[in-house]
Amino acid sequence: MSLLNNKNNNISSIVGPEMEIKGDVSVKGDLLIYGTIHGDVKSSGDIITAKDSVINGNMESQNASISGKIKGNLAIKSKITLKKNAHLEGDLKAAIITLEEGAKFDGMCSMVNQKLNNATTINRSFKTANEQV
Repeated sequence: MSLLNNKNNNISSIVGPEMEIKGDVSVKGDLLIYGTIHGDVKSSGDIITAKDSVINGNMESQNASISGKIKGNLAIKSKITLKKNAHLEGDLKAAIITLEEGAKFDGMCSMVNQKLNNATTINRSFKTANEQV
C-alpha cells in the first residue's frame, strides 16, 4: 500500500531538518525529507517533502507529496500532489497530478500512462518540422 494512503506509515528513511546532503540520494523504500538535498533523489517507494525542505536536483519515485521547494525535474510513476506550500521549478511527469490552491509550479507538465514501467517514456513516432522536409 502506498505511503500516501497508508494510515500506518512505514517510512524507511528520513532526512532530518538539520541535515544538508551534497550528492545523490537513492533509497529502497519510502523517504521523508525535512532538510536540504543538493543532488538527485531516487526512491523505489514514495517521497514526502516537508514545508521547509529544499531539493536542488531531479526526483524519481512511485508517488510523491511535495510541500517544500524543488528545483529540478520530477518523474513520478503514479501520483504526485503539490501541497499549498510547494514550489516546483522544473518539469513534471506523472500519471496522476494534483495541485492544491497556493502551490507554485513553473515548468512543463506531462501526464503519462500509469501502466508504463518508465515514467519518462515518450512517443517517438512524431517527426519535427525539420525532419518532415
